[in-house]
Amino acid sequence: MGMKGLIGLLAAMVVAVIAAIFVARGGGTPASDPLVGSLVLPEIGQRLGDVGDLAMVRGDQKITLKRQGEQWGVEEKDGYPANLAKLKQALIGLAELRFVEPKTRKPDLYARLEVEDAGKKGAKSTLVTVSDGKGSLLGEVIAGKRRIDQLGGGNDGIYVRKPGDAQSWLARGTLDLSGDAAQWLDQKVIDMPEAQVKQVVLTGADGATLTIERAKPEDKLALAELPAGRKLKSEGALDDPASALAGLELADVKGAKEAAFPGAGVAHAKFTTFAGLVVTADILDKDGNAWLRLAASGEGAAAAQASQLNAKLSPWVYVVSSYKAKTLETKLADLVEPQKPS
Repeated sequence: MGMKGLIGLLAAMVVAVIAAIFVARGGGTPASDPLVGSLVLPEIGQRLGDVGDLAMVRGDQKITLKRQGEQWGVEEKDGYPANLAKLKQALIGLAELRFVEPKTRKPDLYARLEVEDAGKKGAKSTLVTVSDGKGSLLGEVIAGKRRIDQLGGGNDGIYVRKPGDAQSWLARGTLDLSGDAAQWLDQKVIDMPEAQVKQVVLTGADGATLTIERAKPEDKLALAELPAGRKLKSEGALDDPASALAGLELADVKGAKEAAFPGAGVAHAKFTTFAGLVVTADILDKDGNAWLRLAASGEGAAAAQASQLNAKLSPWVYVVSSYKAKTLETKLADLVEPQKPS
């Protein structure tokens, strides 16, 4: 190849590389865009301690987390305590977002990046608005499709657009705004490990009763109603009912005043610990959900614990998993081997 040919080839390669960089920087937007590398929502990071409201709109759904004194609640769930870990992760994610690369300015292409105007039915974008405790805006952004490790080196990406601005962007950062209002709740309800349980009395909606008990913590659980000559299905058959309140989590919640329990058709469970704490549960199967109403009582040292539990539990009724509900409604046939034919 002659010198002219080599020079021509090198020139073509340089032009191709420059063109590739030019396109990668935003489809025609100069790489010198002053926003590249800057924070998307700078004021949030500067005033994290002042945040009093985080609102998200996705399609026809709205989720609002509000600070109430030192606590955070989910407005759409009657102010029930929010999942603080999920909230913290979201706020830090918003504060750390940085512009990386300009993308489309064409509204008809927004849906591909999921940065279309939020609030429309079927929209996949999420409009996030962050305000301080007095209602003053700290920042807002339309968050779109996430790109896990899109930028390499463990750096996640997400498409964003500022409301009212035609320019969309790829931003660097990890931001998880998924889930409906129930998934932003503090899901922990109560934790009563099986080792603490002295007695469990389960009463079905039909009135049938089971009593599981032991005299000392080191004793094995026993079924008071075990018929003569019959055996438990397994050595640990009583463990599940006795641990039904261990690590109990909600799937949804409602204010107790809005959810009256009927006088009939309700199952009941009563748990008594060796420390003297008593927790009762009313279980109602309604509209395909298992609703739980909880109350606590106790004497001596357990009285203070019961008071704390009631302050937390009594204003609410909870939807729990079908597995937990079934455990609380355990019947004799679930525990005992079938009677052999004579």
